[in-house]
Amino acid sequence: MNSRIYRPLCMLCLVLAQFVYSPQSNAQSLTRTPLVTTTAWQKQEDYMESRLPGKLVTEMKKTVGSLASWAQRSGVDSLGCTPAWCGAYFSNKTNAFPLFKYEMRSAFFTGEVGFLNAGAGKGSSLVITANDLAILQQTFSLNGNDYLSLPAMQQTHDGVQYAEWMTEKDETAEARRARSWVISYAGRMPYSILSRKQYLEEAKKEIAADKQKLKEDLLQRIPVKTAQQEEVEQKREIESIGAMYSGATRDSRVRSYLASYKPDSVYFKEVFADQSASLDADSLLLDHLLTKSSADYLEKPAFVSVPAHDFRDFEDGKPGCRMLAKWNMPYFDKNLSLARPQFLVVSWQFDPAVPTAVNLDKVISGLDYCALQDLLIAAGTGSLK
Repeated sequence: MNSRIYRPLCMLCLVLAQFVYSPQSNAQSLTRTPLVTTTAWQKQEDYMESRLPGKLVTEMKKTVGSLASWAQRSGVDSLGCTPAWCGAYFSNKTNAFPLFKYEMRSAFFTGEVGFLNAGAGKGSSLVITANDLAILQQTFSLNGNDYLSLPAMQQTHDGVQYAEWMTEKDETAEARRARSWVISYAGRMPYSILSRKQYLEEAKKEIAADKQKLKEDLLQRIPVKTAQQEEVEQKREIESIGAMYSGATRDSRVRSYLASYKPDSVYFKEVFADQSASLDADSLLLDHLLTKSSADYLEKPAFVSVPAHDFRDFEDGKPGCRMLAKWNMPYFDKNLSLARPQFLVVSWQFDPAVPTAVNLDKVISGLDYCALQDLLIAAGTGSLK
């Protein structure tokens, strides 16, 4: 080969080799560390109530396993914590409907790892519950019927409702921030929200029932004679006065007796009117809101936390306000197995004073919860992997 061509070609190869095979490349690859070290999720012992049907337990475990896989695939990194998870399975005895309740419990521990089957532990907790709203609901009684009392919810996507609040501090734990997502089939919810109009109508019925109960209680304490009995008693008293007095004295005594005489029915009405005055005022307020408010006002959700006789106004926007709802029974597919999930509640609780938990919160708040709707559909069709 011509030396005039060979030498420049060799020099070019040497220069290129420095870029392709950098002397420091192997050292760099060995010493480079990721920004976050992922810790494998620990599987703990499941919690299970006794005497659950074996076939249904198998279905529930399949769903819980899919939920755990979703959480681990969704980029929920340990961020320096020790993550652990387990399943928890319950009977349907306490449910408002016969579906079985079960959940995937997980937590992220910065210290000693707690036991999930005794609760969520002291770490930040992520729990996904099937077929139960217990984490969100309180019971509210109105006109003899029980309603769901739920925190204010906002729709983030079709079929995904979101709520957040602060839990109360107790002897075992500091106050925590709680976030929840209710996952349902798109376009439908497992509960229907009670409107202000519906609340006011039911509250009026409750006030009327309270007034009737007051009347019945008074009748037990203040017996009311019939008109015939009243007449017989008057005649007996007048005869008694006549036997004791005569002339002008007798006539004066009779007139005085008749002037002061008050039939039981009249006395009862006076006492009843006095004791039911506050209920009448309550009924008047409710009726005023029903008849004088606009249609838009009446169609808004009813945020109420007090009995009807203590109601003064709706509580929208107040700290801790809760709205009333009732189960939407047509939502549920009666043809599905009682172990199939028909809605999910994702509950995330953490201590906002712990930096690691705050970082986890940013990740969990940004997860794709719509993907859980696909899981619901797959479970319903029996195609869950």
